[in-house]
Amino acid sequence: MRVQRIGLYSNDKEVATFDTDRPNQRNPYVLKAVDGLDAEQITPKFYGQGLVSNANFSSLALEPREVVMRIGLRPNWRAGETPAALRGDLQRAIASNRTGLVQLRFYDDEVVAGVLDGFITKFNAPVSSKDSDVFITVKCENPLIRSMNVTSQMVETVDLSDTVVINDPVSIAPHGLYLKFTFTGGASSFIMADPGGSPDWGFEIVYPFLTGDELYISSDEINKYVYRVRSAVALHLADVVALGSIWPIMFPGENEYDIEDDTVLTLDEWYWYETHWGV
Repeated sequence: MRVQRIGLYSNDKEVATFDTDRPNQRNPYVLKAVDGLDAEQITPKFYGQGLVSNANFSSLALEPREVVMRIGLRPNWRAGETPAALRGDLQRAIASNRTGLVQLRFYDDEVVAGVLDGFITKFNAPVSSKDSDVFITVKCENPLIRSMNVTSQMVETVDLSDTVVINDPVSIAPHGLYLKFTFTGGASSFIMADPGGSPDWGFEIVYPFLTGDELYISSDEINKYVYRVRSAVALHLADVVALGSIWPIMFPGENEYDIEDDTVLTLDEWYWYETHWGV
């Protein structure tokens, strides 16, 4: 991921922007150093076993990351700016909304290539010198850098009667996905599985679905759910996910899935967030 500038946002409003390439001389904030944007500690975590191969399935997860930025202050003295005023503008971002979250947006030209959400946990700003550097630490519980908006799949081109092939050419890290199906007939379950006669993994919901039911699934690690909507009434189905089921995920590149009972299903939505280990 190429990053030309980093934006600090609170409550969806820009607090400051930091140039990483060809700094703007009019920018009062100079990014002198940034640490914590690499994939420093990747930990394998067991989450299931192959039904055929008996291989242990492990997800590779990052520990929560801390992004530390060293920011130089460059006030416009002629306009009456002071280092104290610039520090104050940054300090307001610490708790300027009800969630307490701030967002780091990574720009490639004018396009947001990825975002990190977190809390400002440290703000070191010595006041003994009028041009002292400021150190800001942002703690990100979800360490993966994700696209700002979801990527939609053209569902009208997906044939559920055949192996479903979905390509993600942008992501670098595995990630969850969001799905919506509508039942055009009755079914006793919903099964999503590895392609082939003997699937190595499967995700099964054991529930009597009726015509017109809408099924929503998210395997996103930070927003996992499964529920059914019938006559505008939602019912959560996490308790009827079959024992041993493995939530579907997407890997960088081409992915294949089998959807059973496809004759009574239509696919309405299939989308995800492009995901990166680091910059």
